[in-house]
Amino acid sequence: MKKIGILGSEDSYSYLCYQKFIEKTHLILEPVFYRTMHETFKHYTELDFLILPFENTLEGYVQQHMDLLFTHQLVIEAELTLPISFDYIYKNQVKNLYVQYVTKNQCLSFIEDHHAYQIVLTDSNSESLERYQHDPFGSAIIPHHLNQSKEQSLLDVADETSNHTRFLVLAQKPLGLTRYERFDDYKISLVITPYKDRPGLLFDILKEFAEEKVNLISIMSRPTKKQLGTYHFFIELISNEKDDMKTVHILERLKIDFDVRVLGFYQVLYI
Repeated sequence: MKKIGILGSEDSYSYLCYQKFIEKTHLILEPVFYRTMHETFKHYTELDFLILPFENTLEGYVQQHMDLLFTHQLVIEAELTLPISFDYIYKNQVKNLYVQYVTKNQCLSFIEDHHAYQIVLTDSNSESLERYQHDPFGSAIIPHHLNQSKEQSLLDVADETSNHTRFLVLAQKPLGLTRYERFDDYKISLVITPYKDRPGLLFDILKEFAEEKVNLISIMSRPTKKQLGTYHFFIELISNEKDDMKTVHILERLKIDFDVRVLGFYQVLYI
């Protein structure tokens, strides 16, 4: 049976994403749970898929996870977006607040109001709940669906109520799961790295897409971590069967001056 790596436990948002993915694709996949995202990627060669929380309405891109995607030779097979809601649970005498590192950035206003507590960052929301349960002076920020007791809790403490997280399903190689109807839109994600830094290189990249009237939906720079002042450019765009050849020609031209890695042609699986 094929395996899929999941951050956290069966109560995590990544697991909910897994359930939606198999519902959409009708695949039979065995979930394998990991405590940290780094541990998940450490074992990625043993997996057929893994789920990566990648972008959030409030926080933007999860930069640690973006770097992991750049580093490993994995491809994006699909994208799913889940609504996210966090509750605050607490005991009678609170000293410690447990919160997952990505969750923290989505609840900054609430945490600032409770700055007197000792903030303890965790690797998953499931870990936050577990540590809270074993701490007589604990409190935690956890997903709403993990909050089994509403007696000592505050509901929906995220900075904004309209909060969503975008998850990527990664694979060892393109497996042809997605099927596009003619002219249906899909996403392409790229990492473009200059061979040599020079003035105007970002303009030259964008000009290629602008002249072909290809719709870019995001661009983000991340350090290569090899030398100060050197960056990857992460670019996402919308394409379809009609515009495929435009995109191919753009990438061919860009490869003259840049290292171009296609992370995936993939479908957005709406839920």
